[in-house]
Amino acid sequence: MLSKNKCQSDYVGPKALFNDNYVPPKLLYRKKEETSLFSILRDSLSDNFSINVLYQGIAGIGKKVIVNKVLKDLINRRNPLNSYKRITLDCREKTIEEILLSALSKILSLNSPQFDMNLIMNSKISRLWSVLKLSIKKVDKNIILILNNSEHLDPTVFKKFLAFGKESKISIISTINKVLRGSAMDLLSKFDFKRKLSYFKYKELVKILKQRANLSFKHHIDNGLIEFISDLIFENYVPIPGKGIYILRDLYPFLQTNSLENLSYDQIVEISHNHLDSMPSHDEFNILNYLAEENLFTLIFLDNLTNYFISNSLNYYISEKQLKEIYDVSCESLEYEKNVEEYKKLVNLLNNIGIMSKSRKINNALNESKSHLGIAKNIFFMGINPHKLKAMVDAIFGNFN
Repeated sequence: MLSKNKCQSDYVGPKALFNDNYVPPKLLYRKKEETSLFSILRDSLSDNFSINVLYQGIAGIGKKVIVNKVLKDLINRRNPLNSYKRITLDCREKTIEEILLSALSKILSLNSPQFDMNLIMNSKISRLWSVLKLSIKKVDKNIILILNNSEHLDPTVFKKFLAFGKESKISIISTINKVLRGSAMDLLSKFDFKRKLSYFKYKELVKILKQRANLSFKHHIDNGLIEFISDLIFENYVPIPGKGIYILRDLYPFLQTNSLENLSYDQIVEISHNHLDSMPSHDEFNILNYLAEENLFTLIFLDNLTNYFISNSLNYYISEKQLKEIYDVSCESLEYEKNVEEYKKLVNLLNNIGIMSKSRKINNALNESKSHLGIAKNIFFMGINPHKLKAMVDAIFGNFN
């Protein structure tokens, strides 16, 4: 579970979780993207030519961390030809005036003496572009402009920025939290270098979140928790590290004090679903309707199943062997005849309606192997709060009394 004997060499502290601009010492599974961006930026700085770069991908997939890692590495090379000034702008829910004034403020802060911002605060947009161009000329180093959340820019304004970068000989790196489609497709031709980031595989996501946990805490964090969070992300969203990092932030008080045993299974599910596309209420209503039509045996089976997860906060998973034992116990309690085919149908049904889900932590090769029952050797977890499910079961139980 939790160990106090972890080596301290890789410990960074809470900023590894809470600092949005934190760069881990090694980017996992993004070596190709890191190498290509480093190469093209190094060449553009060394040869003094501007370049427009685009990274596309859902928020939390790792666009900013790739850019931050490469820019950090460029500085660490200590090559005078790689020297640059970095200007970062967030385009989320800002007008073009606000973006231009923010850019001006940051660029003017690089110059001495500074312009008086009060003189240009109420200027027309055309004047703001002119002052921005003039201020860039006064900077004695290369400028790399980072436009984050660029999907909020009007396509016409976006094109203006990219053309302006070429005219002013500054490089622009844009990040977009979606994939350009439709009318915005013609923007792609304005970029010299563009990448659409792919999703991570289950084991890759686990390793990335484990790395971040190792950097954030002095003690080891239970692998089962990291795997469980990864399974919830895969089941309810798409496989990206950002969601896992947000979940770990909410779990930080428990993880930091080694008190994870005080956190129940359903609390972890609820915290995770705060950041995911959790099961909507109408699905819970459908589950309640399903339970209302089931027989007494199914309700007893589900009651025993929820008790398994509620009884121990560190029971993230249930193996097929344990699940079969719960089935057998449920049969014995009602003197119900055991039937392997009925058991398989019940497990598949619960999986299909979302009460239980198969974990991705088992290798495909192992999944292909069959137990003596002819059932794949799977590990399951509950995607629904077990306390909520138990309350539903208890409510239906009342109809049998």
